[in-house]
Amino acid sequence: MMWILGGLYCLVIWLVFAKWRLMRLSLPLAIILASVGPALILGLLFCAQYYHPYTSTVVAFRNTVPITPQVSTRVRVTQVHAQPSQRVRMGDLLFELDKVPLQAAVDQATAELDAANSNIQVADSTVFTARATVKRAEADLAFVEGKRDRESELVQRQAVSQQEFEQTLAAYQQAASGLDEARATENQAVLGVALAKTRRQQAEVALERANYDLTQATVTAPVDGVVVNLQLRPGMSVGGAGAGPVMTILEVDPESQRHVTAFFPQKNVMLIEPGHRAEVIFDSYPGRIFNGRVLNVIEMSGAGQLLPSGDLPDQVGTGTPTKFAVRIELDESEDIRIPGGANGQVAVYTDHVPIAAIPIMFLLRAQGWLNYLW
Repeated sequence: MMWILGGLYCLVIWLVFAKWRLMRLSLPLAIILASVGPALILGLLFCAQYYHPYTSTVVAFRNTVPITPQVSTRVRVTQVHAQPSQRVRMGDLLFELDKVPLQAAVDQATAELDAANSNIQVADSTVFTARATVKRAEADLAFVEGKRDRESELVQRQAVSQQEFEQTLAAYQQAASGLDEARATENQAVLGVALAKTRRQQAEVALERANYDLTQATVTAPVDGVVVNLQLRPGMSVGGAGAGPVMTILEVDPESQRHVTAFFPQKNVMLIEPGHRAEVIFDSYPGRIFNGRVLNVIEMSGAGQLLPSGDLPDQVGTGTPTKFAVRIELDESEDIRIPGGANGQVAVYTDHVPIAAIPIMFLLRAQGWLNYLW
């Protein structure tokens, strides 16, 4: 650009003083032309590259939705309805899984839940029996305790023999031990009820999981888009722990078609603000200029993040200079196709020194026309 401006400046001087002879070239005027002109060109170029950032790093990002079967066990694929590069709408059937093992899991979980409910009823009856036993043991202990107290007075008056009194004391000890045993049995029965209820909750969770797996036997499209990377075939086993995506849907969002992301050096990014006018060219559209506006500046990069680790960072500040992302919204995109990953160039025009934007506009258009060549 500097050589182009210098050549135009020299051409104007030649036309004015040599070709058309509009003015007479004197030594003082030559000194002024030789000093002021280059200084103005350098100043214009400085303002252009600083106040009106230009970058050749522009990427069109698109949203993709990986499709992963949400079943807890590996299941065989029975039918694949989706086709490569097929356009689908939300809710369209993509593929089906074998429902036989999933239905068997539901039946088994249902049976386990019924068994858990029956175990709770048995445990409740055990608690009822244990409490009745405790009441009977308490009554027996109270009877023997009263007999012991009466015979303790009678034995002193020798109305009851010592042997009979000792037998009563032994019966009292047996009744007390029987009460302790009955209470322990009651506590055990209560714990059995709690355990049975816990197992019922586990059975309910297992049944819910099995029912969810059964509903996932038919996989539908979660968004509107285009099926890409379809390698799924009937007979393959999918799902289970650690299972990965089996296909991808490229989301078709008219709004995202208008968004591109440019990456600017640090010296320019702080001057860019939302609403600034931008011009974009794409390699796939030679000679065409797309107008747009800055949506926002992402003031963060991977170099500014420290991940948790037991090692102290030792590579901070090394590598290539950091660039920051700027999201740009195009004014028009209905009549163009911008695939994900498309590259281009962009210039953002700030409010500072508007005349300095002219060299950047010329550079961007020149690059657009050069796209016809390579």
